[in-house]
Amino acid sequence: MRKAIPLVAGLVAGLGLLAGGQALAAEGGGMPQLNVHDFPPQLVWLAIAFLALYLVMSRIAMPAVADTLAKRQAKIQGDLDAAEQANRQTNELIAAYEKRLAESREEARRLLRDQGEADTASASARFQELHDRLAKQIDEAEQRIARQRDDVMAGLEGMAQDIGRDVYAKLIGEPADQGALATRIATAAQGAGGGGNR
Repeated sequence: MRKAIPLVAGLVAGLGLLAGGQALAAEGGGMPQLNVHDFPPQLVWLAIAFLALYLVMSRIAMPAVADTLAKRQAKIQGDLDAAEQANRQTNELIAAYEKRLAESREEARRLLRDQGEADTASASARFQELHDRLAKQIDEAEQRIARQRDDVMAGLEGMAQDIGRDVYAKLIGEPADQGALATRIATAAQGAGGGGNR
């Protein structure tokens, strides 16, 4: 109905111009279509043409235009929906990627932590093994040193007896009493050994 209002306004304007033109034609004897005697049939034909044009426009042209506009709107809406769907899928993919990335980082941290703990435990076990081995070697060395000291002390006691016997024989001119000499040397060796231990 709103579309028909401009057409009616155009028709009224056209009738006004037609009436003005007929007045001019009557005065000057101009155009035959502006002759006042032919005016009523022209108005009838104008109304028939207007009605036919209106029917053609309302039944054929306007539905085609409305259908085109509806299709265009449907396509635009479909494109918008597809874009929104693609945007939503992209956001979901980004969220899944960020979640997977966070899980991978956490897994890497866990692996590093586990590896560090395993390395620490391994190093602790190796250190304990080295400590035990060194302690064993130190004990063995101390035992060897004690045996060598005992052997040296025994050798020194024998040497002291020989030297003491020779010195006594040279100084006194007669052989020394072996029992008394051995007792004195053992007492001196024990005193020297005790002093060495202190």
